[in-house]
Amino acid sequence: MPNARRHGHGMGHGPAHAARHQQDQHDFHTLLKHHAQIAREVTETPDGIIATTRSDDPQIAALIRKHAVSMHERMEKGLGLRHWDPAFAEIFAQADKVEMQIELLPDGVRVVERSDDPNVAILIHAHGAVVSGFVEGGAKVAAHESPLPDAYIRMAGSSPVG
Repeated sequence: MPNARRHGHGMGHGPAHAARHQQDQHDFHTLLKHHAQIAREVTETPDGIIATTRSDDPQIAALIRKHAVSMHERMEKGLGLRHWDPAFAEIFAQADKVEMQIELLPDGVRVVERSDDPNVAILIHAHGAVVSGFVEGGAKVAAHESPLPDAYIRMAGSSPVG
């Protein structure tokens, strides 16, 4: 689906997309609220990351799994989010260069996110760090923009994506 990326705010595709956006947003905010019950470990690889996110609380673990699967689907369909956030807007704009594998675990997920493009791998590293920041700091951290890494060369065009 080259250049078929949609950069709306969860709307514009009808009620089903709006409802999905609201559900994804609700799940995200619930995870932020319970961030202290979540553990995350990220290993950077030359081409991406391996991230394991877990919770001892079965309901939070189930929500982690649901959220990871939903974000993978959003990447595949070009349904971005956090359009105001440079790092998120860019990773969704580069989604066709990102490979993501999700392993569902009893207490969460293990996600392998990688790219053959070294520039996009830099972006994946940054995204992994941003998500770890959300786990560490919750909504206070998520309220702020995630800047693009200095080493990253923006490829999505000269005007902001989103």
